[in-house]
Amino acid sequence: MSAATQDMPRVSFDRIAYAYDDYTSHPPAVAAQIGRSIAGIVGDGALVLELGIGTARIARPVADAGCRVIGIDVAHEMLRRAQARGFERLVRGNLMQLPLADASVDAVLVVHVLHHLSDWRAALAEALRVLRPGGVMLIGNDWLAPDSCVRRMRATLRNAVIAARPELKPPGAGAAFGRALGHLGGVEEPDVVAASWNTRVSPATLLDRMQSRVHQETWALDDETLALAVAAVRADAVATWDDLEREHEFERRFVLTVSRKGAVA
Repeated sequence: MSAATQDMPRVSFDRIAYAYDDYTSHPPAVAAQIGRSIAGIVGDGALVLELGIGTARIARPVADAGCRVIGIDVAHEMLRRAQARGFERLVRGNLMQLPLADASVDAVLVVHVLHHLSDWRAALAEALRVLRPGGVMLIGNDWLAPDSCVRRMRATLRNAVIAARPELKPPGAGAAFGRALGHLGGVEEPDVVAASWNTRVSPATLLDRMQSRVHQETWALDDETLALAVAAVRADAVATWDDLEREHEFERRFVLTVSRKGAVA
């Protein structure tokens, strides 16, 4: 793999920017709660760098809660949409080569980005480099109730994709990222549930999102793999639920994995 390839994410976010908020956005009250929770952890007025800021769906409420936020992203279209949200402190750049000085920010925030990078360990090392001693590294994740239709359908999709394309298997999520941060000098702190809320969705809607590539885990798939995976999800859904149009209510949480940079990293 060439150095140029290693510097790029495994999916073009310019291509899916139009649908990003449709799939990933939080209800306004939930977004505000997430912003306040992050501000409470990092401190009022803290300088926060968000890696892969996307459309500023997280950064905007963090800024509204009293933090100063800088966003970096490789996707021009994502940055354009963030700017349309009134966000100005934006940088187009490589997450593995951050254009910031050592120990120059109070906190680093990353949400749903690391598993898309070809070298997420390099991105974490860069994050720790620009983070000041005692600063906070926050990795945000959306938690879904284990018995929800979303969790079941997502698991079916993942298993079908891994069977067809083993090289697309993602890292072990929080566990792998946490271990890497520990090796880099990060000190793990308890996770924080920034927000918890109930939502509703039908299996039919989820299938449509997967088929139309709005669902996050379909973005990197070629057409053949996508067709195979969606067919597997559809077959399992039909066998599981009598009415695919009926909405299911389930709990969601936005959870922050927290690490603090020691005196030496």
